[in-house]
Amino acid sequence: MSKYHKDWLREYIYYTSGHEIPTLYHKWIGLGLIASVLKQNVWIDMRGLKLYPNIFVVLVDYAGAGKSHAIEKFGLELIECADGQSKEEDKVSIYNHKVTSAAMIRSMSKLYKEKGIHCVTIFAEELGFFTDMSGENTNISGVLTKTYDNAYRLGSETIARSLEDIPHPQINMIGGTTPDSLKSSIAKRFISDGVMSRIMFIHSEEIPMPRPFPSPPSNNQERKEYLAKKLNEFKKLRGQFQWTPEAVECYENWYCDTFNKKTAREDKIVTKRLSGKMLKLALLISVAREHDMIIHEADLLTAIEIYQEAINNYHYIHARLGINELGDKTQKVLDKIRDAKKIQHSKLMSSVRYWCSGNELKNIIGTLEESELIEVRRIKEVKKPKTTYVYRGN
Repeated sequence: MSKYHKDWLREYIYYTSGHEIPTLYHKWIGLGLIASVLKQNVWIDMRGLKLYPNIFVVLVDYAGAGKSHAIEKFGLELIECADGQSKEEDKVSIYNHKVTSAAMIRSMSKLYKEKGIHCVTIFAEELGFFTDMSGENTNISGVLTKTYDNAYRLGSETIARSLEDIPHPQINMIGGTTPDSLKSSIAKRFISDGVMSRIMFIHSEEIPMPRPFPSPPSNNQERKEYLAKKLNEFKKLRGQFQWTPEAVECYENWYCDTFNKKTAREDKIVTKRLSGKMLKLALLISVAREHDMIIHEADLLTAIEIYQEAINNYHYIHARLGINELGDKTQKVLDKIRDAKKIQHSKLMSSVRYWCSGNELKNIIGTLEESELIEVRRIKEVKKPKTTYVYRGN
């Protein structure tokens, strides 16, 4: 019997213990590592639509909270340890330096033409390296959206260069940022282009015990070798994941319940993107537990629990998304709703009409509801043919 836990993620969390770093950060870095080694080799077939396990994970906390240590000292070093034991074609292609969207496309195009690789992992100690939208980086939101969704093709063509493109490009992102950097590095276009809803911003209010000297588990170097060996085994997985009947029923119940709680059309549509995140997590958890490419009910329940744990801290992230005019407006709208306790859409619209357009308010309401900061109810007023919406702050 192995002296290590069969659940790779649990063993990884133990391996990273003994430092002043919140456990939640290690948990999500661990999920990002599994996603990175799986690339596009495995998927879930959603009736003809392939869903791959790549994810965007960004830790948000003040300097000194241990983000960089979690990302690079543990995450990046473990990937490099695994790559040192594997064949060249199985290694993870890593970007851990500042790069513009144009340079990223050129690099990925070159990588594909020379090695047939179209999957890369970004280790971004500071998210601003990749989200600055000035100069050559104006298209970075499009690059991130397409590579998250595994689009049919990503390309770029200029007068100086011929067409550079990559079929079915994929990026995994494991990054970090401080609250102040989050304000300055996320542009308004990130919200309107949908990049924000694809990123999992992770923050923990946990304050670990003071450790003047780190106290990692004994034999941790040996444990690191074991974890790297298992990552290399994950690299060999190929094909489509199957479901147990109990998992199918669990997912259907969760999806329909989540969908039915939404009232507005656009909010129901958001359920589809949320469901994609849940299934990606369930796949990663199944791999960690070595369930032989089968998604069990327990994998889905754990995915829901892990996602909810992250969402519970989204108020912290949202409060720091006063990054620009739209971010400021979002906070002002939230304050209006919370001050009123309960407010109808028409009254809210009237109170913000001088500084917020109808389309902006629609997007803001969608963002607040997705972040579970407000509750939206659809009602039909007496003697009026149309329905309206009522908002409550959570």
